Amino acid sequence: MSETTVRRAAVAGQFYPEDPEALRRVTLHHIESADVEPAPDMVTTIVSPHAGFMYSGPTAGHAYARVRGKQPGRVVLLGCSHRYFIETASVFTRGSFECPAGTFPIDELFAEELAKALDSEPDEPHRPEHSLEVQLPFLACSVGVVPIVPVLFGGPVRDWHARVGERLAIMLNRDDLVVASTDLSHYLSEQEANAIDKRSIESVLSKDWQAFAEGIERRSCSMCGAAAVTAAMVCALNRQADAWRMLDYRTSAAASGDYSRVVGYAALSMERAA
Repeated sequence: MSETTVRRAAVAGQFYPEDPEALRRVTLHHIESADVEPAPDMVTTIVSPHAGFMYSGPTAGHAYARVRGKQPGRVVLLGCSHRYFIETASVFTRGSFECPAGTFPIDELFAEELAKALDSEPDEPHRPEHSLEVQLPFLACSVGVVPIVPVLFGGPVRDWHARVGERLAIMLNRDDLVVASTDLSHYLSEQEANAIDKRSIESVLSKDWQAFAEGIERRSCSMCGAAAVTAAMVCALNRQADAWRMLDYRTSAAASGDYSRVVGYAALSMERAA
């Protein structure tokens, strides 16, 4: 494996502890503190936040507690770039993602097939991006170090993102896991955030991706990873996941004590009823 194929950790020591043991302790604490019963065989998809662990870690812990013990052949990580505009998608196709929790190999055959299908753009947006990286410690502690397929989007929600979900559903095996990374509203008051976040969550749980996309466009809903969530919704529906639930919701005020400018976080699961 050449040096250029290793995606180095970009936010270790900022969003989460850089020391491997300290990282494992805090990640396990968030997972084990969640009042969530594991259902590894039922869950096809989770939605998890991506802020610093002190803010969104407890919510992410709820999402990963639900899949604890799952043994997926691969995990597809869907997120949105915070720094780059991406017209289609950027699929990281070769090598590995490195973080203090472990080095996650890319499922290269799957990633290259997906990249070709999506007319993937260069992988440069992955290098500084935190939204997928912060999922890795939780993956390591809940399902282990498994092959991953990192995918970033970078524009407004379009019908095209729904077609990505359809394509993924065809390619994935039954036990594979999809993780959509997103935060909710940003920098509103606690009261305002609670109201718009409630609409956003309810819109996703309605299973109507078009209504969700319209809500994002009208700004009655708010998710920075809306394109990733759209693809995840359609993928889950096409994989017969018809039982969707909210596992946790909170805002950054729980950690910061600042109720005037908060960020919203939610943990959701999309599951097969049987």
